Amino acid sequence: QSIADWAQGKTKDDIAAALRGEGDSPVAQIAKAAKADEFWMYSRFFGLGLVKMMEIIGVEQNADDTYPVMEEWMGKSLDKPFFTACSDSDLYFKVKGKLDMMETMMKEIEIREKKRMAERLEAKAEAALKKAERDAEFKAVEAADIEEKVEEKEATPFFAGEE
Repeated sequence: QSIADWAQGKTKDDIAAALRGEGDSPVAQIAKAAKADEFWMYSRFFGLGLVKMMEIIGVEQNADDTYPVMEEWMGKSLDKPFFTACSDSDLYFKVKGKLDMMETMMKEIEIREKKRMAERLEAKAEAALKKAERDAEFKAVEAADIEEKVEEKEATPFFAGEE
């Protein structure tokens, strides 16, 4: 976090100077230690830290734009082999691209499922509405039949057969 705070507002040249060991920043201290140790080993974490610093200072986050910066920082500034760092940054962007595609695909699947669920709910609501209309119509016909029978009974005299 202290390196990220330090990198805020810096330029590529400022960080390159720190990687050459100039100044007293945390990055300059790390660079001095790495240059002094002939058995210093590059690690992916170190490379990803450089990629993160590039992101902080505003370098476009894709393999084509970070490669020359990584080459400059590792090769010219740190005087260390840059091929592994560049290939690791390429790998990082390939994996990141795949993860972004996967995230997009998952969102699309989620949207598709929500649409299907909405269609199912709409169909259920439509079926319930039709059933309610059918029931109301059935009750209306039933009520009309009962009313018709009541009217028929009232129209015929009780002692109709006695006349």
